[in-house]
Amino acid sequence: MSSLLNKIFNQSQTEAIQQLWEDKSSRKQHERQIGIELLRSEDVIDALPVTQIMLLTSLSSFASSSQECYDVGEIIIWGIKKEDILPSIVLHRQEDLAYRCLLSLGFFKKELIRKWNRHGAPSPDFYRKVGVRAFSSVGKNDIGSHFYQWEVFMSELFN
Repeated sequence: MSSLLNKIFNQSQTEAIQQLWEDKSSRKQHERQIGIELLRSEDVIDALPVTQIMLLTSLSSFASSSQECYDVGEIIIWGIKKEDILPSIVLHRQEDLAYRCLLSLGFFKKELIRKWNRHGAPSPDFYRKVGVRAFSSVGKNDIGSHFYQWEVFMSELFN
C-alpha cells in the first residue's frame, strides 16, 4: 500500500495517511480519500492494480458495507482474468453467472444490447434479473440488492 500512496501523495501526506491508517475506525474515510486521489491522478499507476480496484470500489455511496465493496472488487479482478465474461444461461451457474451478469452489464452493456437487437439474445433487463437472483442464491444479498447501482458505478468509473 505504501508504494501506491507514494505515487499518489507527497512524502508528508503519505506518512500522515499511514499513521491514520492504523486507526481502523477511520479507515473507510481514508479509503475513500485515496480512491478520490487515485481518480484525480493523471497517470495510470501500474503498481498494485488489485489495491487500486479495491480503493475505487470503496468510493460507492450506496454499498451496505466495506465487505460489499471488497467483494465487488474481487468480482472485477475475477473478470479481468477471464477471456470471455459474457453470461450464458446454458453454460454458467450461480456465482459464475452472477459475476458475468454484473460485469457484462457494467462493462459491455452496448454489446449485450447489440446481441439482443440483432441476434435475439436475452435483453439486458433479463440479465439484470438473473444476476440479482443469482447473487441472492449464493448469499450475496447486498450485491444483489445494489446490482443496478453497481452496474452504473462500473460503467461510469471504468468506461
